Parts: sequence; structure tokens; C-alpha cells
Amino acid sequence: MEDQIPSKRINLAWKFLIPLFGIWFLLYGSFSLSRPPLPDGVATIHAEMAREMVNRSDWTTPFVNGVPVRSSSRALDWSIAASYRIFGVADWSARLPIALCILALAIILFYFGRKLLGWNAAGFYAALFFLTIPTTFLTTRDLTSAPFLCLGTTLVAVVLWELLVVKRIQGWNAIAISATACALILLTGGWPGVLLPLAIVLLCWIVRGTTDLARQAEWFLAGWAICAYLFAGIFERRPDAIIWLAPIPPLALLLGGWLTRNEAFSDQAIGRRIAWFVFAIGLLVSLSAAFFAIHGPLLFSVHHRSVVINAPSSRVPLLITAIAFLAGVTGHLIYRLRGRIRIANCFLAGTLAGIIVAIQVGMVLASPRYSSQILADAIRPELNPNDLVVIDGKYPDASSLAFYLERPVLIALPDRVGFNLIAPAVSTGAVALSQVWTGSARVFLWTSIDHPLATPGPGFVVANSGGKQIVSNQPNSAGAAF
Repeated sequence: MEDQIPSKRINLAWKFLIPLFGIWFLLYGSFSLSRPPLPDGVATIHAEMAREMVNRSDWTTPFVNGVPVRSSSRALDWSIAASYRIFGVADWSARLPIALCILALAIILFYFGRKLLGWNAAGFYAALFFLTIPTTFLTTRDLTSAPFLCLGTTLVAVVLWELLVVKRIQGWNAIAISATACALILLTGGWPGVLLPLAIVLLCWIVRGTTDLARQAEWFLAGWAICAYLFAGIFERRPDAIIWLAPIPPLALLLGGWLTRNEAFSDQAIGRRIAWFVFAIGLLVSLSAAFFAIHGPLLFSVHHRSVVINAPSSRVPLLITAIAFLAGVTGHLIYRLRGRIRIANCFLAGTLAGIIVAIQVGMVLASPRYSSQILADAIRPELNPNDLVVIDGKYPDASSLAFYLERPVLIALPDRVGFNLIAPAVSTGAVALSQVWTGSARVFLWTSIDHPLATPGPGFVVANSGGKQIVSNQPNSAGAAF
């Protein structure tokens, strides 16, 4: 193979990096930055923390809604704040650091894979799989620290392999990279996050006893994946994202090595039989997706909530899935029969990319259920500086409302006898609705349509979207009316 020894063919790297960058830009660096809007939930609070860091010029104490809080990931907050400082406050600039983190991981996997496994193609396959597997995409849709933790642990694993096993780096270079990676892990996952690097150190010492370098690499990657999955649950209070993302880099490297060896040395007759089997399975999935697109609604589950969309637009994600499977497995079969194995494998990666596009479209269609951006846009023309925005529930229930309005909100408290100190209540972020509803200030109440909060006086619905509504004590004079 022309790319078999990367140390002698360094100039070939750009031929692999340019397609990888194009795939990253298509899936992570373009339309997915701004759509769908940021959802209501705990993760969006990081975007609010970063905005207040920039507004206050205080990067040491995080604030949410004007109240000092404890951040679960300083690295995430600081990176978003830096993005705000450069590009301005927006949902796409909040997602940009995570997208760049994914790009950095793909580049690391490419360079590490070509050195670890001996082929440029191995690193390319590893990075390609990492970028196109839907798990990576889904774990980056929320503002979580999972990509930063994954980047830190991957850097540590690469440095420890090079330092302890093959001994290709040493001295200050190893110390500098390891210190940077450990600092990133500490700022993202805290002291419990150091357990995984320690486990990787032990793993490197164990595999040193194997004389076969290829076997060393396989055992190292398998152990890294197992350790990443087992230790990922201690990194976050909500470990769902990191549990699924952390094992992907070592698994991608294992897959890259297997695909490259299969491309170079395996019996192509077996590969053609597998291609026919993959074609049959893909065709069945494509026909099933097309059937449900025509005859059934879209059931979409994300952010721990489910929604059923019955509109005609709900067919689009399933139709994209059907087309992606049909085109992918057909192209894979054709080029496999022609002996163009690498192009055939790229068609399968294209199938995964098509699934990511379908997921993105589904999330955009379901976004009114998960986000309050539409409500924020509807009431913004009516808002004055002295108006009050009140949430019926906890702050995370409508965190995107505060982000898109770029102003503090209040939490509605139950009525209490003698609770009439309105100003102190407002300053602490909570207010009794009965004390402000009949006053001169206009109140905008965010509440559920199915279980609305009872108002102490006449109420006017000024906006509704996705099962949520804004009720005001005064009718609209401009802007949206419902």
C-alpha cells in the first residue's frame, strides 16, 4: 500500500486531513451550530454563566441569574466565554468550543492512529468513524463537558503510550502535554477525573510485557475503552454523555486498524459476501424507514423527553434515513465488487453521516418542545427594562428563555401570608405572583399549557409554543399575539 509507513510518507497526511475537515465542517461546524436552538435544561445554564462572565468581566466567580453559583465545568464555561468575547453572545458561539474540541479529537486520532497502527489509512478510518458515528454527534448537542473530558483523557493516553511503551517522546514535551491534559481534566471533571489517567498508566505498564507491538496496541486500546466506560460514570453528576463518548476514541482506533488490515490482506471473496449481507440489511432498514415515513408519525426522544410529531414535516428525517441507507449500502456493494475497498468503506461512513443529518432535522422539528427560544422572540418586542419575567417552575425548566432574552428572570413562589417585600424578593431571584400581578409593572409568566399556574387576576396569553405559553397581566400593544 502506498501509505503503509507513515514515517516515510508524511506528505500524504493532507490528503486525508482535507476530507476529514470537510466532514467535520458539514456535520459539526456549519448548520448544526445554530440549529436547533439551545434547549431548556441544566446544560444551557453554562451558556448563561459564560455570558455573565463576559458582562461582569469576572472569570473567577460564575453567576447565574445574578446569583453566584458553583460551576461543574470551569473549562467549558471559560471556553464559551472566550468564544463570546471573540464572536459575540449567540447560540452558535456557545456551541463552537465543543465543535472545535471534536475537530481536535479527530486530528489526534488520525495522527495517533497512523503511528500506532502503521498506516495513514488506519488513522483516517479512526477519525472518520469518530466523526460520523451518531453517538459522537448526540453527545455534542447539549452544552456538556463530555468532549473536553474525552479530549483530556485521549491526550493522556497518547502521551503515556508514547512515553512508557514505545518511548518516542520524553523530557519536557511529555511533561508539558501531560500537564495540559491533566489540567483540562481537573477543570472539567474535578479530582475524580484523574482516576482514568491513573488506570491508563497501569494499563501501559501491563502491556509493556508483550513483545509484539501489534498485540500491545490491541490490548492497550481494548483496555483503554473498558477503563473509559467504567470510570466515565464518576466524572459527572449526569454521566450519560461521557459514558457513551469516552470509549469511542479507542474503539475508533481498533476499527481503523481492522479496516486497514482487511483492506490490505484479507480474502476479498469473504468481503464481497459480507457486502451482499450488508446490502440486504441496509435495504431492509431503508424500506422500513420509508414505510414508517409514509404511514406513521415521528417519535423523537432527546434531552430525556419524548415527543410525537404528526405534521407532514415529520416524514423528512425518516426519508433521509431511508435514502442514506439505500445510497450507502448500494455504493458499498458496487465498489466492493470492483475491488475499491476504501471507497466502499467511505460509502458506509456516508450512511452514518446521513443518519446524523436525519437526527439533526428531527431535533430541529422537535425543538419547540425542548426550547423556549420562540417564546423569547415573541415577547422581546414587548419587553421594557422595568417588566418582570417570571418562571413557573425551576430555573432549568426555562433556562433558554433567560439566555435568549439576555436578562434576569424570577421564580414564581407560592403565596404566603405576610410575603409582601417585593423588592427583596426580586433581588434574590424569586417573587410571589400575587404581589406583582396586580401592580403597575408588566409581568410575563412562563408556564405550561397543560398545567398552567393560576394567576391572581386577569391573564392574557401573549405567546405559546411547544406546550408552553407566556401569560401576561396586560395585553400586547405590539409584537406577537396568540
